[in-house]
Amino acid sequence: MKRVVIVGSGGRLGAALGREYSNQFDIVGFNHAQLDLGTAEQMRATLGGLEFEALINTAAQTNVDRCETHQEEAFAINGEAPGVLAEICARKEARFIHISTDYVFDGEKRAPYTEEDEARPISVYGASKRAGERRALEANERALIVRVSWVFGPDRPSFIDWALNQAREHEEVSAIADKWATPTYTLDLAGLLQPFIANGQA
Repeated sequence: MKRVVIVGSGGRLGAALGREYSNQFDIVGFNHAQLDLGTAEQMRATLGGLEFEALINTAAQTNVDRCETHQEEAFAINGEAPGVLAEICARKEARFIHISTDYVFDGEKRAPYTEEDEARPISVYGASKRAGERRALEANERALIVRVSWVFGPDRPSFIDWALNQAREHEEVSAIADKWATPTYTLDLAGLLQPFIANGQA
């Protein structure tokens, strides 16, 4: 049975992937307390001696406002850490899957974004996540970058859950009206990623 490491196992997506894959793979999860993405030495020490065939990085500093006021932290976790994780996987010839975001785009396009569209982040969060994409691919050319938007699922409440609850309880719902996104369901994403894990680097 293949061993799969999930970094960010305490989050909404990480928890969902760990549960969904538990019958197919040997899952090893690391939450924030167990693995500090701000410390390259700890990542190398913790993961370097661990045998695994795939690693999925679902961890990030996702608080957009905090990223603006703590830029060094944002770029360490979102920008530098993916490169270190990708490098570790490259040395082990393990599949590396990095979860990124639609915030790498500026939002000006009035049609769905594709892989060919130029990334033009307009926030520190988006810029730090774009830096992480670049560093991951520089360290491991076979890294898989997966951009998701507004992740929701059964493990933790999300904006989607809030909106549904508000609609059930009130005739009118006050919410932002100038933001567009394509919500990503964690269990759908688990199904889409599974073949890439099962097939390794192929």
